[in-house]
Amino acid sequence: MHDGTGVLITGGSGFVGRAVARVLPRARALASRDLDLTDGAAVASRIAEWRPEVVLHLAARVGGITANIALQADFLIDNLRIDANLMAALRAHPPRHFIPMLSTCMYPDRLADSYYPLDETRVEDGPPPPTNAAYAAAKRALWYGARALYAQYGVPYTALIPANLYGPGDHYGSDNSHFLAAAITKIEAARRSGAPSVSFMGTGRALRQYLLVDDLARLVQEVVAGPAHNATFNVAPSACHTIADLTRAVADASAYSGEILFTGAGPDGQYRKDVTCERLRSAVPAWSRIETPLIEGIEQTLTWYRTHVAPR
Repeated sequence: MHDGTGVLITGGSGFVGRAVARVLPRARALASRDLDLTDGAAVASRIAEWRPEVVLHLAARVGGITANIALQADFLIDNLRIDANLMAALRAHPPRHFIPMLSTCMYPDRLADSYYPLDETRVEDGPPPPTNAAYAAAKRALWYGARALYAQYGVPYTALIPANLYGPGDHYGSDNSHFLAAAITKIEAARRSGAPSVSFMGTGRALRQYLLVDDLARLVQEVVAGPAHNATFNVAPSACHTIADLTRAVADASAYSGEILFTGAGPDGQYRKDVTCERLRSAVPAWSRIETPLIEGIEQTLTWYRTHVAPR
């Protein structure tokens, strides 16, 4: 199995980056303090100096639904600048494998039910959801960029589109929290205080696939070890759950017996964006052995949260 030698990881201090660095310990994992990816000259200089064999591009400005709505221009501009600077450097000094990390928010906001779960051919079938359209536009641009680098400059690539992520090491208790991290924070606080109920915005009806970050890291390790596919792959668990069911799963794992309420106020976000991983299972058979059941993953995450984050 690949140990990360010759691999450059952008976004190495982020949620996904830390998980990937654990399975690729010899990789050069960059934080923003190591290299400012919004500085094109600095990026060009470092890529020319390091000449990485594999570039795993995880760096991005990210946030939850509230941040995506409030900071649309910042999300678009900063992500376009980061991605363009890196791809310009790779154009000059091509690696043997470029692996950009995308997002299921790239998919259209709503398609006919018969198209779900979505396969990789559906990305361009409509506009992305308005709640995170700017971020999704930047991710689509990165996807186009990876394919253009291959078409014009022969830079081999494997583009990954992961579902919503959760797991140990996530951000808890802030506007940048992923939904499951926010649910764990709220429900654990209610359990400790004995609160009779916990409220969440929206209706709870939106459908989501949640992927354990460590499963994504193990999949990345497989992709780094293999050849470039010059193709795009969804990465997601087989099951899809409503937001309401996900909160109840957290409450059950947390042993919280209070009531879970949805206020109906505030956005639900995209109603559904569940995807199929048939292409991935065919190209990377190890994926079928990697996936962790949701309840087991939530229990692992709760254990980590209680050890590292929860008030003592």
